[in-house]
Amino acid sequence: MTVKDKIVLILSLGLILLLAAIIGFDFVIALQEQRGPDNSVIELLQMSITGIVGIVAGYLAGKNNDNNKE
Repeated sequence: MTVKDKIVLILSLGLILLLAAIIGFDFVIALQEQRGPDNSVIELLQMSITGIVGIVAGYLAGKNNDNNKE
């Protein structure tokens, strides 16, 4: 596993864990206040998933180009 692999893994897992915490806490607060989940949290989740896909896709594209050069 190269340094590049580790960086992408840490970025992706860190972002997923952070999102899980934000969503979990928002759902707990929503249940206590007897309301639905906040729309801004749902929007954040949608944008972040797009970002994670972009990070992984960019990494895979770069890795594929590195393999073609060798």
